[in-house]
Amino acid sequence: MNTTKILGTSLIALSLLGIGCNPFADAQKKIENKIGQSIGEKILEGASGGKGDFEITDEGITIKDKDTGESVGFGAGVKIPAGFPTDIPRYKDSMVSIVSLSQDGKRAVLAVTVIGDEPSTISEWYDAELKKNGYERKTETNVTESLFGEYRKDGVKLIIAVVGQRSDDGKYGTNIQITREEVAK
Repeated sequence: MNTTKILGTSLIALSLLGIGCNPFADAQKKIENKIGQSIGEKILEGASGGKGDFEITDEGITIKDKDTGESVGFGAGVKIPAGFPTDIPRYKDSMVSIVSLSQDGKRAVLAVTVIGDEPSTISEWYDAELKKNGYERKTETNVTESLFGEYRKDGVKLIIAVVGQRSDDGKYGTNIQITREEVAK
C-alpha cells in the first residue's frame, strides 16, 4: 500500500513538473535570469575596479562610468537613456543596438538596424527629418547602398552613416549610426 501511494504521488508530481506543464516554470526562469544578470553585473563591476555601474537586461547591457556619468548601452533593443537628444530621429521599426551619452549631454551616439526598407528610402527619410529639425546638410557622400553625411545647426554637428546590404533572399538590412556633438559655432 505504501508503494502504491509513493508511486501515485511521484506520478502526479512528475506530471505537474513535466515539459510545458509546470505552472512555476516561467517564474523560475525569470528568477534564474535575474540571478544570472546580477552575477554578471557584479563580475563586470569587479573587473572595472568598481568604476562602472553595469545593468544587464534581456535587451542588452548598459554601462555607466561612476566618475564621469557617461553611459553606453549595447544589445538588441537597449533602452535610450533619459536626457538623450530629442533631435536625433529614429526610423520606424528600427532596433536600437548601441546608445551612448556623455555626462554633460554634449555628445551622443545612436546605432540602429532596420530590416526590409531600401537604404535609399531610409537615407531620404533621415535627410528630410534632419532638415525638419533645423539641420542643414553640409556634406554628403553616396556609395552603393550607403550614405554618409554631415549636418549642422546652432553649434551642433551631426554625422550620419546609413549602410545597407541586400541578403540572398532579396531583403535589405540597414545599419544607421548617428553621432551628435555640440561644437563651437
